[in-house]
Amino acid sequence: MKEKEIKEHIEKGYILCRVIFEMVGNPKEHVETTLKKYISAIKEDPSYIFMNEYFAPAEEKDGLWSTFFESEVLVLNFEKLNILCFNLTPASIEIIEPEDFKLKNKDLTYWYNDLLSKLHEISISLKNQNSENTLLKVNLGRAIRNSIILALNEPRTIEEISAKVGIDKEQLQPFIESLKKEKVLVFEENKYIKV
Repeated sequence: MKEKEIKEHIEKGYILCRVIFEMVGNPKEHVETTLKKYISAIKEDPSYIFMNEYFAPAEEKDGLWSTFFESEVLVLNFEKLNILCFNLTPASIEIIEPEDFKLKNKDLTYWYNDLLSKLHEISISLKNQNSENTLLKVNLGRAIRNSIILALNEPRTIEEISAKVGIDKEQLQPFIESLKKEKVLVFEENKYIKV
């Protein structure tokens, strides 16, 4: 797109941005293909006009492949810019033009409501994740305690319990101490015995 056409779009209310989308994962081909499909899907919306595109070749680091896509994008309006930022989640965005914005109160209202909606969505997701993690920790703790008790079908050292249960003795020690306090097991002659 020529400079004159870009200026005409901006005069009509378009916003010129530079965006970067990143992707990390495995294998290399999957990462590159998935990013290209993702960008292709965004391009189906005529509210976004992509220019000067660059797909970086994937590079391997710490066993994962990462790549990025960088482009200048003409965005139809402030609402579509919100959607780009909140729903399509680029890694980075830089607004190039216009330099100044004259926003109507409804535009700012939409922006803040979009922001609040996304924050509520993240908050709910985080609360659900925390609840699941708490439940998993409780159940895992119970499973470890039961494994220790089942491993004590005869007196054993902490090393023997560790080998039987498959958990390092340092990580087992708090569970064993708890079971001792509850008088489920005792420690005699360097071995743990189920009561």
